[in-house]
Amino acid sequence: MIANFLNKSLSDDLINLITEQCTFNGMMKNKTSYLLRGKEDGPTLLRKGVVGDWQNYFTPELNERFENEVLAKLKGSGLEFEFESQP
Repeated sequence: MIANFLNKSLSDDLINLITEQCTFNGMMKNKTSYLLRGKEDGPTLLRKGVVGDWQNYFTPELNERFENEVLAKLKGSGLEFEFESQP
């Protein structure tokens, strides 16, 4: 759909390659592309690939800050989040 929108003709092989590279496992094969600050020993954007794992890292205070700051900025954008309750 994106290729059509951009008026680009892509082969099925290339579409399959892009699709694989956009999966979590595909991204894990190229971790250096997801380093923060471009440092080999720096933090990465990729962790475990487990839905909801953020709950193991967010304190109630961080969750409240996220809701107050980020969700407020997204209000009216049409973007919606469905959250599971924190443990």
